[in-house]
Amino acid sequence: MSELFEPIKIGNLELTGRMVKSATVETKCSYDGYITDELIQYYEEIAQGGTPLIITGATSFNAYSRGVPYQISADDDDKIEGLKRLADTVHQYDAKIMVQIYHTARQASLEPVGRTDAQAPSAVFEPTLGVKPRAMSIEEIKEAVVLFADAAERCQKAGMDGVQIHAAHGYLISSFLTPHTNRRTDEYGGSFENRMRFLLEVYHAMRARVGEDFPLILKINGSDDLPLRKGLKTQDLVKVAKRMEQEGIAAVEITAGHYESCTTFERGNWNGYTKRTMTEGPGQSFSWLRRNLMLLCSPIVDYTFNKVAKFSEGFNLNYAQQFTQALSVPVICVGGLSNMNSIQNALDRKDCHMISAARAFVADPYLYKHLKENATGPECDYCNRCFTAAGVQPIACGNEKVNAQRIKMLQVESPGECSSNPSAA
Repeated sequence: MSELFEPIKIGNLELTGRMVKSATVETKCSYDGYITDELIQYYEEIAQGGTPLIITGATSFNAYSRGVPYQISADDDDKIEGLKRLADTVHQYDAKIMVQIYHTARQASLEPVGRTDAQAPSAVFEPTLGVKPRAMSIEEIKEAVVLFADAAERCQKAGMDGVQIHAAHGYLISSFLTPHTNRRTDEYGGSFENRMRFLLEVYHAMRARVGEDFPLILKINGSDDLPLRKGLKTQDLVKVAKRMEQEGIAAVEITAGHYESCTTFERGNWNGYTKRTMTEGPGQSFSWLRRNLMLLCSPIVDYTFNKVAKFSEGFNLNYAQQFTQALSVPVICVGGLSNMNSIQNALDRKDCHMISAARAFVADPYLYKHLKENATGPECDYCNRCFTAAGVQPIACGNEKVNAQRIKMLQVESPGECSSNPSAA
């Protein structure tokens, strides 16, 4: 049997296999972040498929950390009950679940989340969303550290199996690490140690709340993908990961890119992406001028994305391999790994210890089961339609052929099995 189906431990948490459902923006909560039956059903199907570890979509902890509406929030104790319902549902199927906690920083559509400004380490313009953030004060940085820890403690109280700290993709922790987005001259900017300070403070604040036995894992770029800017290279990020391993991080998931990298963490087919984003997705909240300029330039934007962020199988494996060689904790690789051949090759070459996937689970929530049984399920073709309306519409496969296969498959795989009622959301 493939190594994919062998047990592995993350800290003291034992998993039945080595596949992870990676964090995905679900857009299935209430506007203010309460867990709904629709969200629970989404994850129940993935758990029914035997998926060993599920990581939720990005979870906010206050207004400034929130990037889009309808995402999970852990900003108050009144969210614990819903998180517990989610954890209990997933645990029925011998699957484990972790919550990804993040702060969106400058990468947010402000109007849809009801605010007019954004926080970041420095006031560096974000070109893809047109946001100019303000630099955080020391007091705001200290407050964010406490709020990260508050959220982690709530997840633990809800019965979650761990927390993933999102330190990738140009979000707040990532933007503190990266010189391009961190131009501070105080103790949080400049040197490697200073740029690491925020991440270390967040980790230690969480650890103080949840104790030594609760797994904390890290999502980190393998490369910032910021040519001609002061982005971090793989060797820099391996150095970050090694330091975090020394501090006690239990596993590391490897991805790549910031938003202004042409979204290289979602490599795929970008034909029609810009038009759909402006008419169906978050672009609807852009100013009239910005939206129409993007629509006018959409063929050029799509062409650029297809050049810079074109799909290839296992597109982060070259980064993950370097982390695997340097670290003792499990290294998880996300990005274009959804068929048995590519997965097996990655594991055989020791490029990583575990595999994660996001879009492939949108197409086929029973992906792990189908891989294990050598069965054919709906296959993601990385068309990125599910990504187009993130934060505006509930996540769903937008490829009509694949979606039809998925609906047919679900009628066979789980007729009447899901305990949740999606219409109640």
